[in-house]
Amino acid sequence: MNHSNITRACPVTVRSTRCNYPLHLGASCDRLRWGHADRCELQRLPDAVAASTHLFAMLAVSRAAIDPLLPHWLEHYSRLGIDLTSRAMLVLHAPHCEGSRGLNETLAALRVHGVRQPRMFLETWSSTIKTSLATAYFRQVPASGYLMRADSDEFFAFPCELLAELEADPRGLAVRGTMIDRVAADWSMPAVAPLGARSLSAQYPRRCRFTLCAWEENEDKWMLLPATDARGERVAFKSSASLKRGLALRYLRWAFSHYRFTEAAVALTLRKSEEYSHEGQRESKLRGLESNGRVQHYRWLFKEVFAGRSGAGGGFEISDRMRAKFGHVCAAPFGE
Repeated sequence: MNHSNITRACPVTVRSTRCNYPLHLGASCDRLRWGHADRCELQRLPDAVAASTHLFAMLAVSRAAIDPLLPHWLEHYSRLGIDLTSRAMLVLHAPHCEGSRGLNETLAALRVHGVRQPRMFLETWSSTIKTSLATAYFRQVPASGYLMRADSDEFFAFPCELLAELEADPRGLAVRGTMIDRVAADWSMPAVAPLGARSLSAQYPRRCRFTLCAWEENEDKWMLLPATDARGERVAFKSSASLKRGLALRYLRWAFSHYRFTEAAVALTLRKSEEYSHEGQRESKLRGLESNGRVQHYRWLFKEVFAGRSGAGGGFEISDRMRAKFGHVCAAPFGE
């Protein structure tokens, strides 16, 4: 590879809102603009990258049934080239689920992709514990490998420009993603259709920038990271979205789909609210304040965002108030 070539990836010291290559992302929620020269997205990671990428994920399990998004999620990362059998740590958060239908269906879905002995986590969920598990796993990744940390409702995607950047200089090269919330065409929160029946993008065609614009949260996440930076220093997470300081990295910007507005998401939101509440009670004062903030966020979702649907079908939809206030941030990307 020719390391003397000039690359266009952004230094990690550049604020993410100013790094717009190859995705041109408007920073203002008032006038959201998308654009990309050739709309090219990789169907699969380059073979050398895929063969050395190690994935960490914690998957929530319910007693009643499998998360209907999980089969889609497993298929997505398998198609990207991730070896879920030997280069992934999938942790099942399954308290009080032993022998349940939900756990059995989840284990069956994992076996389809060769995952026969996932790690079980039966205690109350904690963001601190989750990061500790990911950190311990990533320490075992070879220095030449890549790291990927995805939640079960996040479907990472990668720009075709990654190929040229890797060819020019792979050292310290990462991909940072902007979270795009996918929403049903009628603003409802329908159940996810079974794998093979209908694509997720067709079920949830609206692309919305709610994370930043509606609840003013960080919408960026590291999708692909080298195990070591350009100086050979180990890359490590401080949280699900942030890294330790001082790393010598460059990154490309792209967008990924986030499926939080589904029927199952309502139950998961209730569960997360309860778990963050417990976390705030038992951890340090600082952690407790952070956790209580998350509880308030989830309560706000039910008050301002999720609205009960009238009629025989019932269920939930995105509220009229939410649509009126933030519907303008649902411009389709890439001019679609």
